[in-house]
Amino acid sequence: MSFPGYTRLSEEQTFSTFTTERVPVGTLGQLEDGRLYRFAENGGVALVVANMIQSEVPLADTLAEAIATLAAGVTVLTGIGGTTADTAANAMKEGYVYSTTAADLNPAYRVKSNTLITAAAATGTITLYSPLVAAIAAASTISYVKNPHRDVVVAVATTPTAQVVGASVNAIALDEFGWLQTRGPCRVLNGGTTTVIGDPVGPGGVAGSVIPIAATELTVPVYGTALVVAASAVMALIYLQID
Repeated sequence: MSFPGYTRLSEEQTFSTFTTERVPVGTLGQLEDGRLYRFAENGGVALVVANMIQSEVPLADTLAEAIATLAAGVTVLTGIGGTTADTAANAMKEGYVYSTTAADLNPAYRVKSNTLITAAAATGTITLYSPLVAAIAAASTISYVKNPHRDVVVAVATTPTAQVVGASVNAIALDEFGWLQTRGPCRVLNGGTTTVIGDPVGPGGVAGSVIPIAATELTVPVYGTALVVAASAVMALIYLQID
């Protein structure tokens, strides 16, 4: 089955939540006015409207792990290991896998499915959507990570601990699915300094919030720019520029 590069949405559809994965996590949606959204699964507490949302922090148990020697053209990676915790079957669906070995000539690949990957046992498999471009040599290692839109959580205040992936426009319950806005005018909590029109905004002092970023502070992620003036602890209108 194939999927379009993006799906057309109505504004009303972006307010819906689902108990099942209606489209692949990470799917890009667009409204007629150009606003963009990503389909996501909530992995934390119930999401609050107008909060910035981040990815789950990648687990060390899935980084630089064992893999079998594999020929170019295969779509099933075998001999996959984990460090100290198991990875459940299909936990990496729509995620990504890549070789951490510099000599390997493969790009990152999207994951179609995975079997149970047992800690301290190189017995798991990962199935790709596309065949390997190049062989994976003996003694190579791989890392496999979830789709950044799976098991998302409210962005940590001041310094998010993973990629910020959008803003919540609905209260998505734990383990349910919905749309996060990633581009265009969006209502977001101002968690610190008064916003100035046109200023870039980034992580605020309150979880899920935004504040203006001074030119000397651009070591933090930029979410977009302020469209209106807004005082601390009120809702601001931000032009998101994540996608």
